[in-house]
Amino acid sequence: MENNDDFRVKRIKKMLLEMAKGNFFYTIEPSDKNDNIASLVVMLNMVSEEIRAAFIHQGFANAHTTPQCIIQLSLILDDHGQIELVTNGTCSLLSYLPKDLIGKPITEFMTEKSRERWAKKLSKHLKRERSETVLFLEFMTNEGLILAKDCQLSVYQALDGSGQKILLNTVFFSKGEPFETGLPKKTLKVTKGTKEHKVTLTPKDIQIIRGVHDAIINNLDKDLPSLKELAHQEGTNEYKLKYGFKQVYGTTIFRFLIQERLRMARTLILHSTHTIKQIVQMTGFKSKTHFSRAFKDKYGRSPSELRS
Repeated sequence: MENNDDFRVKRIKKMLLEMAKGNFFYTIEPSDKNDNIASLVVMLNMVSEEIRAAFIHQGFANAHTTPQCIIQLSLILDDHGQIELVTNGTCSLLSYLPKDLIGKPITEFMTEKSRERWAKKLSKHLKRERSETVLFLEFMTNEGLILAKDCQLSVYQALDGSGQKILLNTVFFSKGEPFETGLPKKTLKVTKGTKEHKVTLTPKDIQIIRGVHDAIINNLDKDLPSLKELAHQEGTNEYKLKYGFKQVYGTTIFRFLIQERLRMARTLILHSTHTIKQIVQMTGFKSKTHFSRAFKDKYGRSPSELRS
């Protein structure tokens, strides 16, 4: 019989294989053990988060289209949460055949935290004839990996009179061809910059802007200098840095800083044992109150709710 450590190592190998194929949306559930395997799991989860975020902020100037593989997780459930229909993408993501999913309660494929969250939310929404909400859920794949995502939960009345149905839906993005079934590729339009402040960027300008981008990511716990001072440090002018950064990355320098601080905080909350107070300090926020408010505005849940 396979021992627990062998199973944990097998999950790590499976996740590395998925990452090699360009699928960075999987994670591994941390264990209560405090050993080398547990440390490796934490680091692997954080690396996956970092790479996933890096794809969002590649920042290639004049790259107007970004091809990505879009995989949709969609299920139709009855009013008891039993799975009635699944898509091929859902089966591929969870590594199950349709016959292994249909007829089973959806909670059978969730983590314990998500089961509790699901039960609490579902009972509330089934009291209404129709309702929609967004719910953060963690699904367990057949190999023991975790798929965590905000899911759209829609309750509606079936046209055939069979009662209430539940549509559970979310989307994952991949940089590769993740599944043998040959999922269709779509092209996502990405608008860079603004017409009012479009600047001409030389290769050297882009190199400077990327240097600022990397400096921000590597110093999230530190205060950002003024734009004028930052431009002077990097050997460019304030106008070109301000609007060039937005043209390349689609957001302002200050918003990017806050966004990255919140993203790193979320990663630490999910995959580390640091206290919320420590995470606030590590991500450069001035106060726990300010951090909690910004975090909830971004993710719809407070830091303590995400960790619970």
